[in-house]
Amino acid sequence: MKMDKCFLTVVVGVLMLGGCSARVVTLSPGPLIRVEGQPLSIRCDVTEYSGPREQDFEWIMTSEANGPRIKIISTFDTAFPHASLSKRVASGDISLVRLEDNEVELKIAELKALDAGFYWCETPSTDSVIAGNYKAQVQLTVIPNTLQVSALTPPPIVSEGSDLTLSCNVTRQLTYPTYLSVTWSVKRGTTSEDILTFGPQGDVVTGVKYARRYADGGIRLVPGKNGAFELVISRVMTSDEGIYECNGTEWTHEDGGKWIKIVESTREMGTVAVTPTGQSLSVKATSSSSSSSLLLTPGETLTLLCSVASDNLPALALEVSWLADGRDLITMERSGVVISNTSSSGGAPGNRGEASLERTGSGEYRLAVRGVSGEDGGAYTCRIRAFIEKGGRSSGGGGRWHMAAEKTSSPVTVKVAQISE
Repeated sequence: MKMDKCFLTVVVGVLMLGGCSARVVTLSPGPLIRVEGQPLSIRCDVTEYSGPREQDFEWIMTSEANGPRIKIISTFDTAFPHASLSKRVASGDISLVRLEDNEVELKIAELKALDAGFYWCETPSTDSVIAGNYKAQVQLTVIPNTLQVSALTPPPIVSEGSDLTLSCNVTRQLTYPTYLSVTWSVKRGTTSEDILTFGPQGDVVTGVKYARRYADGGIRLVPGKNGAFELVISRVMTSDEGIYECNGTEWTHEDGGKWIKIVESTREMGTVAVTPTGQSLSVKATSSSSSSSLLLTPGETLTLLCSVASDNLPALALEVSWLADGRDLITMERSGVVISNTSSSGGAPGNRGEASLERTGSGEYRLAVRGVSGEDGGAYTCRIRAFIEKGGRSSGGGGRWHMAAEKTSSPVTVKVAQISE
């Protein structure tokens, strides 16, 4: 009679969008691939049931598809576990967590090879009519942990504006279809930031603060052979100081399109300090005379040399200016364009000589003032502004620069003799 009544209700229910429910038990999609020694969690829920809101669950496994049933754990029967598993349940290595009235999670803290098999989630019926499925099955494969992560130690000190290469090697034995990813991160104090992740499907994900530098080419990924990967940070800044780490992760791609992290290993690469440009940048102004003063007669040419030195000189774009008594006389911009304040186009007052500025070598800049007069006397200093491009070399940085340091030389005193009439 109950079956007939239910059948009639279903028929009417189809027309009235109501009627009997059919119990549905659902497990995490599988098959599952997990790593020995790592944790496991499998969720199970039941829907479309009648009776009490809080449902009970029983977990059972078989080592083979049709092998003997081994009771694992139950929500209501403390004597449920098989003798071979009772100690693991008692210790908490195997546990059952209720997430909702109709959902639980089976957890194994440390997987063993013998845990591989078929897992069944079963729900005792509370329905007035038997309809639907009361259990679900998922297969678990347990593979050995073969993940290997190693890293080369980076240089402990690098100069601002130079390149930093971070080398990491991530491998595993491919016995099942798993995938790898490698992540570089940097720690400063208690804060850790991801720089870049490659994988698990050949994709690249950058940390929020590094997205633009990667887009500009200032951070480059260089994949190698046999699990070798290099991350090159171009033109490092003082903010790049920190403790660098390399993380290797093994993933599985399960039914339902989810990427599941199954094991990971992190290696500390080393601490990197960045020497600020201003710490090694120096500038010196000299004349042909060995003394700090120079005496000229009217009409002669004043020649002064500005010498710039720095540990990271090749990485710097220099703006070089000569000043006379603190006033800008002539400037060579970092692009190489020279702007003079003594030429007629510059509207220079008085009868000053015409100045020119040229680069004569690496870090060497020569000032020439032709046809000096009394107004050209004074204290001459060379001012250097050192810029570093924020972007990478490949993209030209998109015009993004920052001034790393500014230095001014000691003065050279220039005197122009008065001619007696």
